[in-house]
Amino acid sequence: MTVDDASASGVRQRKPHGHTSNDGPSSPKALAKEAVASAFSSTKKEQFQAKKTFQDAARSLGRTQSWHARAADHVARKRIYSILAGVIIGVVAVINVQKFYLEQPLISEDSLLMVRETFDNFNWSVNVRDELLSAFDNRPALLGAAEKRPGVQLFQENVTAYSPVVLVPGFTSTGLEIWNGSDCSKAYFRQRMWGTSRMLQQFMMNQKCWLEHMMLNRSSGMDPDGIKLRAAKGLEAADYLIGGFWVWGKMVENLAEIGYDSNNLYMAAYDWRLMPHLLEKRDGYFTKLKYTIEMARMSAGGRKVMLVTHSYATQVFFHFLKWVESDNGGKGGDQWVENNVESFVNIAGPTLGVVKTISALMSGEMKDTAELGGLSKFLGYFFSVSARTQLARSWTSVFSMMPIGGDRIWGTADSAPDDVVAASPLSTGKNSTIDPKKVKEHVERYGSNGQVVRFVNTSHENVTVGGVQKLLGELDPYLDAFRSSLSTGIAEDPSLPEYDHYKYWTNPLEAPLPKAPSLKVFCFYGVGKPVERGYTYGDNRPDEDNVIVNGKRVAPYVFNTAIDDLPYIKGGLRYSDGDGTVPLISLGLMCASGWRTNKFNPGGADVRVREYRHNPVSMLFDARGGPETADHVDIMGNHALIRDVLLVAARAYDRVPENITSSIMEIAERVGEL
Repeated sequence: MTVDDASASGVRQRKPHGHTSNDGPSSPKALAKEAVASAFSSTKKEQFQAKKTFQDAARSLGRTQSWHARAADHVARKRIYSILAGVIIGVVAVINVQKFYLEQPLISEDSLLMVRETFDNFNWSVNVRDELLSAFDNRPALLGAAEKRPGVQLFQENVTAYSPVVLVPGFTSTGLEIWNGSDCSKAYFRQRMWGTSRMLQQFMMNQKCWLEHMMLNRSSGMDPDGIKLRAAKGLEAADYLIGGFWVWGKMVENLAEIGYDSNNLYMAAYDWRLMPHLLEKRDGYFTKLKYTIEMARMSAGGRKVMLVTHSYATQVFFHFLKWVESDNGGKGGDQWVENNVESFVNIAGPTLGVVKTISALMSGEMKDTAELGGLSKFLGYFFSVSARTQLARSWTSVFSMMPIGGDRIWGTADSAPDDVVAASPLSTGKNSTIDPKKVKEHVERYGSNGQVVRFVNTSHENVTVGGVQKLLGELDPYLDAFRSSLSTGIAEDPSLPEYDHYKYWTNPLEAPLPKAPSLKVFCFYGVGKPVERGYTYGDNRPDEDNVIVNGKRVAPYVFNTAIDDLPYIKGGLRYSDGDGTVPLISLGLMCASGWRTNKFNPGGADVRVREYRHNPVSMLFDARGGPETADHVDIMGNHALIRDVLLVAARAYDRVPENITSSIMEIAERVGEL
């Protein structure tokens, strides 16, 4: 960086008091000019002085191009992963600059007066905060060296775009814009209440206002009166959240490398707070998705479409597959999927639900909060257990991710199909497989995975998945009412007309795959990262949290974090194998077993499983785990997975064979024929 570059970028150079220009007597540029003039002097003394002046100028310029300056320039180009990290880096940088480089304040008195006049003319409460926070919303530069990106490598291998692609984002990964709200939100029209750094601003400035807008109506499951939040549109809706936190960003970038652009790549964003059937009722989402797929196929000259879903979107799209064919839905007929959908790539989909929904609905708690220990009380000052619980219960999507299949899938108090495998919370990425002969011994020692809720220091009985909905109904009558909107059973014959109803369409054990012989189904998910499989609860002390709604305490039970029985129980949480969010049995059972039977795959669609072993790098190198992470969200940046998605998009199916490394086939054998 030259002296002029430094001036242009706002970096002040050292200079004595009283000078306001970099061309002052002692500035590097002034010294250089003096040296040039002296070079034409004829006396040795003057030549010596010129040489000395050149040396002084070089040393001065060297200081401006020191390691610290280059490091600061390097850091400035790095994307900011969190507001807290940015603030810390900024404070440290200012302290170091003031200590080592500056002999006077960073801003002159004249500049301070000008800033003060500018601030006086600003609406400080809105404009300045928005401008400051917008700095954190810049999209990062291309992610990673070009030669290392899977898309670049595949393009060099002559792999190019073929099928039009529709991306469907998962839970919490779409930005939500405010279109109508209460007085506290009038300054934020069409700004994102969820998905940018402004979300943090709004939350910190007024938690009550933020909660009022993010919560849904408890009785209808849709908008509260006078408030409208709607999903952002386009690829920007879910490529990045809160600054440089990528979700679909890397996937989009690599798809572009093999020839995709906005003419053949679409993002079908939606309001992830709603149950699938409410998405159609309020927003007409499935109708729009149907037209998007048909339009994408026609725009591509008749090429059928590839759907890529992540997390909760798998359940949303599975619901769509039944809706689009049904006379009670999209009325597309039983050939619509066969005629329009080439392939369905399910990334980390909780096809049989996720245990985390139980803790979210019971007490608004997740593993991340529980492991904070004493810090969780600090977080409670901003977001209490009752507040978190009420928020989670208002999002009907959480209820629609309840574990499916009852005790047959998830186990009883005595045994569970996935007792054969458990992952230590201290594991390094390799799951610990238990010898089936020792399963009984393991259950006697640590208990069965089937008891998903254990109670201590209370009279309440332990609960399996089969009793969870009853327990939740006792805690909150609204949750009991939503049971009529979601069936979690196992159908004897899912082809019967009675299953042609929206309450069954999210459940793959009651709604089979479409009769689409040419359909390709790929299940891509991570393994080897410990995941919540059960919880230990105790009484929530009334003196700490005693919020009462409709005559009932919102959160009468909370995690008992004092229970440890390593390596499978830590901080009151029972662990098993999975991707850090979804247990293995939900990620893989339908793909490895259920969808390979005529009962649940009547059209004989090709179903393949590809597992990715969790192998993260140190956080010092990559806070998101690096190119081999298999974390539930960060797997979207896994190079092997991205490569496989691109190969499917190019219809290079022979290069995407099945790859199973976990114990999912053992689990399927213990479940038996469904």
